[in-house]
Amino acid sequence: MRRAPHHQHAEPHRLEPVRPAEQDVITTHSRRSWPRPWLKAVAWLIDIGAHPKALATTTVDVALDLAARMDFQRGIVLYDLEGTTRRTGLSRATVKRHIKILRELGALVWLQHGSRRNLRLAGRPYTATATVYGATIPPAYDDAHGHRLSGHGYTARRTGFTEAGRAQAIVIAQETTARLQREPPSRSNTTHSPNPDLRGTSTTTPQARATKIAKPRKKSVLGRPVTAAVYKAADRFARVLRPLHNWLQRTRIEQLSWVLVDKAADGATLQQIHAWLHEINPAHYFGPRWRPARAHAYVAAKLQQDAARERETAQRLADEARATPPTAEFTNAAQVLRNESVGGGEEFAEITAIDELDASLVQQMRADAWGRFKHYGDTDLVLTVADGLGKAAASRLYTAQLVDACIRFRANPRLQPAH
Repeated sequence: MRRAPHHQHAEPHRLEPVRPAEQDVITTHSRRSWPRPWLKAVAWLIDIGAHPKALATTTVDVALDLAARMDFQRGIVLYDLEGTTRRTGLSRATVKRHIKILRELGALVWLQHGSRRNLRLAGRPYTATATVYGATIPPAYDDAHGHRLSGHGYTARRTGFTEAGRAQAIVIAQETTARLQREPPSRSNTTHSPNPDLRGTSTTTPQARATKIAKPRKKSVLGRPVTAAVYKAADRFARVLRPLHNWLQRTRIEQLSWVLVDKAADGATLQQIHAWLHEINPAHYFGPRWRPARAHAYVAAKLQQDAARERETAQRLADEARATPPTAEFTNAAQVLRNESVGGGEEFAEITAIDELDASLVQQMRADAWGRFKHYGDTDLVLTVADGLGKAAASRLYTAQLVDACIRFRANPRLQPAH
């Protein structure tokens, strides 16, 4: 989404803030929307100065974060205050303030009010109720753009244009077309024909030129042979999924089809590929405003990373299968040490024992733990020590940086691998 242009000399068109009683899905006058038209409406509201505290920077940043996490068909999104502050770099108070501004603009409604009351779920000591918002477009936007609506409130939908709205839409379409038109070809007399070869060593006949044309690719991104049936399935996936992921809009259908060939060859379903594209969405890694210029190359890189990770996992499992199992004496000794360390108040002794380990052994253990965490997301080595001996002992053995990274990884459900 482009930021709303800020006209310094434009006369602001203030709108009456939506009252709290009308910010709920039952009482709202705004209609529901999905991310793309919702972002356009938010940009327009900010551009006309509908709210005195709405900013073309901070408010848009919050709106972009919400849009990146929205359901693409229903415009439903979790509040996720902590995650929003982390992804946008804003303070909690700032995020709360601009969420309130979006509600007062009529661009957000409550679908579910969050609560700090414990739900008492089995196995979880404390679980609160999440706040859920719905993306909406206020009546002022529809009135200004000449939209004809059917129904009222949250369930209203746009069915067409009024005469004034149709004329306005035609003008916008013409301006967009004129802006995207290519420049006319050059009328210079420069020729691009190659110099003829008078020695008889080459020819420019159609047959000779045909032999120089590169053969089309017949291998997928992962080096698999591509059949017509597989490519047809990948093309169908691309045509259905590209409109559902806004970060793929710059990619042509044939480009997206090609990078989805491997998924189609694996027998993946449309729902599975849709979930995978949502999982690798660059907004999760680089922020909601980042869009890859060559999204198909980004998808191909993720495919190759997944394939490399699967090969490494298979190799590790094969190595573990070939490994010699521990002897009974070793297992018994380890169990004795484990029993002695539980509830014995020996934390100081354990830390001292860690300090007495050989330096080369500690370095090898750290390298092994870093490798497991970096390549496989495996935190068991580090967190087992942290849970059993405490964070201080784990930091001495594996470094505080790795321990903190593993703890954050375990605490963030969005970073956990899908099962």
